[in-house]
Amino acid sequence: MILKVRDNLLMRSLSINDASEVYTVIDKNRVYLRKWLPWVDDTASSAVVENVINNWENQREKSSDIVFGIFMDGKYIGNIGLHDIDLHNKKAIIGYWLAEAFQGNGIMTDCVRTLVKYAFDTLELNTVSIHCALGNNKSRAIPERLGFIQSGILKNGETLYGIPHDMVIYSLDRLRLVFPTVDMEREALDYRQEHIDYGETHIHGSGGFIKTEDYKSWLEKITNALTAIQTNWVNCSTYFAVIGNRIVGTIQIRHSLNEFLLGYGGHIGYGVRPSERHKGYATEMLRLALGKCHELGIEKALVTCDNDNIGSMSTIIKNGGILENEVPQKDGTVLQRYWINIAKFQETTGKSNRGAL
Repeated sequence: MILKVRDNLLMRSLSINDASEVYTVIDKNRVYLRKWLPWVDDTASSAVVENVINNWENQREKSSDIVFGIFMDGKYIGNIGLHDIDLHNKKAIIGYWLAEAFQGNGIMTDCVRTLVKYAFDTLELNTVSIHCALGNNKSRAIPERLGFIQSGILKNGETLYGIPHDMVIYSLDRLRLVFPTVDMEREALDYRQEHIDYGETHIHGSGGFIKTEDYKSWLEKITNALTAIQTNWVNCSTYFAVIGNRIVGTIQIRHSLNEFLLGYGGHIGYGVRPSERHKGYATEMLRLALGKCHELGIEKALVTCDNDNIGSMSTIIKNGGILENEVPQKDGTVLQRYWINIAKFQETTGKSNRGAL
């Protein structure tokens, strides 16, 4: 199995043919790795590595562990894997290590990001966690950088060469797009109130939720919008973006474009809860929404933003957006219009919206 991370960086399953190279890297980094990894002293030969790789192959067949070697320009530089995979409860633990010479270049951050995507999209896990020794600041920086939440500290969670260490537990839940339901009212009203408390008068991608008198009326409105034919309006699908039971955003997909949407609004509008911004949620929301667009038969999606909205620009470009033009608005702002080729998006991601409801 191979997962591409960058043009010159990939993760692939190891075989016993890799044992010698793996052992060489471990042996050269023995002092560096030993500080935080308990197995270094026991890895005394390539024969030991062969046995470990055989065990990994057996565990992969049982879907209990999936381990990858990390290769840059064809050279082995470290390991990453999903451990204690629980397909029933849809969770797993991520572990990793990297040779010292390759530290500080964002390699492991990119590898963990790729593995998380595989865990959520392919294995359909709901939660992944990372356990780091309290004092291992380099390792802890990776889940913190990727938006993992510190969910606890396990006292004396691991003993390294006779010395107990507290372990920090980080967790990340899968983001899903969910069509609003009646039983989501309490969380939905809390989501709306937060925007109001922040002084905001509009919730992007919500179909006018902030202006609706009550939740049930809004729910009826967006349900009708799925199929009802209305003058000067197009059909649209409105979703909550949720992590666990918490609503972190709203996103709306317009099934077609009228004159206004072609010039201004585009196919997709989205917004993120004020307290949850700058965590990468918008990028994932748009990715999932593009999968929905594919299901609706939309071949190219128009997505717009103001030219001073750096965050939204980045979100669109990360999802394949190509800038067509900039359009000055009457209020002095400048609107950017991006097109995303859905077919190319499908080829790049390899799937549509697995994980979205």
